[in-house]
Amino acid sequence: MTSLPLAISGRLPEPELEAVLLRAGFSAIVARWAAGHLTAGPYTHYTVSQQYHGSQTMLCVDTFLLDTWIHSKTGKTGKSPHGSCEEFEIDDDGNVIDTVETLNDDGSTIHSFSRSISFYGG
Repeated sequence: MTSLPLAISGRLPEPELEAVLLRAGFSAIVARWAAGHLTAGPYTHYTVSQQYHGSQTMLCVDTFLLDTWIHSKTGKTGKSPHGSCEEFEIDDDGNVIDTVETLNDDGSTIHSFSRSISFYGG
């Protein structure tokens, strides 16, 4: 049986984000990491989800604003999100892989981000 993806959404700042993630079924390591990663800033809302792609476990952190729009002819209003979504791999020990260190032949180390980030909306 395949595990179902976990997800939780809310507003920033969430003072008990770690507890919210734990209640939703996230591991303590991931909940602690996400609570430390999500901070109030230009975005007011968040969605944290954990998804499984084959043997890979991915943590998706989406932070966004809900902007109100008004249709110029009808006066109808609505809200549209814009923000960014970051994806991080979770290793076999349950840790979020934020950076990767690669050792070169000459003994030097290259640091790279393991995450991918995409921006969307207005």
